[in-house]
Amino acid sequence: MVMTITVNVVDANLVELLAKVEAGEDVILAKGDTPVARLTTLASAPEQDLGDAGELPKQEQERRRALIEDIRDFRRTMPKVKTDEILEWKSEGRR
Repeated sequence: MVMTITVNVVDANLVELLAKVEAGEDVILAKGDTPVARLTTLASAPEQDLGDAGELPKQEQERRRALIEDIRDFRRTMPKVKTDEILEWKSEGRR
């Protein structure tokens, strides 16, 4: 069974909603009348992990994984950034 609820109801009933999800019920979260997310058990989708591309075609999944690996390779070539530098940039952006 699928249940649709609005976001403001989630705040007040999160524990109950998680219990329903654990029991196998899917919960659709909506902003007003617009559905924006689904709560479902991880066990109900064992072939997916949290970082999986989901229902995309295999070719698109491979393309995205290759792009992510390209970004990681590029980042390895860049100099390491220290916390002090990041804080300085953040401060500079506020001027």
